[in-house]
Amino acid sequence: MDSARGIIAVDKVANKIRFYDPLSLEETKVLDGPEPCVHELAVAKDRRSAYVPLYGDGIYGNNNNPNNKVLVIDLAREEIARIIDLGEYLAPHGMVATANASLWVVCDISGVLLRIDLGAGRIAEAFACPGKGPHLLAALPDGSKLYVSNKEADLGVFDVGRGTFSATIPIGNPEIGSGNGSGSEGLAVTSDGARLVVVDNDKNALHVIDTESDREIDRVPLCGHPPTNPRRSRMAKPLFSADGRHLVVTSYATGLAWVLDGADYRRQTMVPLAKGPMGALFAEDGRSVIVSSHDSGVLTRIELATGEILGACDGGSGIEVLAYF
Repeated sequence: MDSARGIIAVDKVANKIRFYDPLSLEETKVLDGPEPCVHELAVAKDRRSAYVPLYGDGIYGNNNNPNNKVLVIDLAREEIARIIDLGEYLAPHGMVATANASLWVVCDISGVLLRIDLGAGRIAEAFACPGKGPHLLAALPDGSKLYVSNKEADLGVFDVGRGTFSATIPIGNPEIGSGNGSGSEGLAVTSDGARLVVVDNDKNALHVIDTESDREIDRVPLCGHPPTNPRRSRMAKPLFSADGRHLVVTSYATGLAWVLDGADYRRQTMVPLAKGPMGALFAEDGRSVIVSSHDSGVLTRIELATGEILGACDGGSGIEVLAYF
C-alpha cells in the first residue's frame, strides 16, 4: 500500500470533518457537517472515498432528533461529494466498506443493517438486526461475514453470501433498558481473519472469538481497569496494527488505553491519557499509535514498544474516530 496522503478525522463534538498531515499531525482542512451530526467513519479500500454518517443531535439512548443520512467524501478533493438519504432508517452509526461498491451501515434506532449500493447511491438491502442497539461493525478480510456489536444484546453474525444473520455470540450480561446496556461494544478482526476481538459493555473485558466456529475461545480482562457507571458510556474500542504485532484498546470512561502483545493479549501496558480516549490510528512506521481523546480535544502519540507518551497536539473539539487515506 502506498504511503498515506493524509488523515481524516470525525469531530463529533464540533460536527466537523478534519484533515491532518500524516506525519506532523498539523491540521490542513476542515469541513462543516451539513446537518447534525457526524459520528463514525469508513474508508473505501482504494482510499478514494470516505463515508461519514449523520447520526442526529444526541448519543445512544438520548438521540431525540435522529438523522438518516450518510456523507460521501471525495478524498482527493477533501470535499463532500454527495449525501445518501436513508429514508425511514434512523440513527446510522457503525459502517464498513467492502468489495463490489457496497457500504454496510447499522442504524441503532431502527435496528437494521443496511447495504448501500455506492454506484447507485441508494439502499440495496435492509436486514432486521437480532439485538437491540446495533452500533458498530467489523468485516472479515474476504467479506464473507460481518459482525455487529449491540449495545444491549449479544454479538450478531451476518452471513453475507446467504444474506441473513446466522448466529449470535453471547457477550457480557446484556441489560435491556439500562441506558448504555451491557452488551457488546468495539470490535476488530485480525489481519488473517481467524480471530475477532470484541469488548463487552459490562466489564470492558476482551472476548476472543474464533471466526470459523463463531464461538468464544478466550476472555481477557484489561489490567487495572476500574469500575465504571453502567448508565454512562463505556465505549471501548480495539484496533490491531497492520502487522498484527500489537493490539491497542481505548476505554472512554476511564481515560486509559492499553497496548497489548498481538501474540499474547495478557501482556499489556496501561497508558493514562487525557479524558475520553476513543479513536486510535497506528503510525505507518509501526512504532507508535495516535489516540484521540474525545472529551479533551487532544491527539496523543504513544510508543508501542514501551507505552511511553511521545507527544500530544490539538485534536479539534472531540474526535471519535480517524483513519489514513
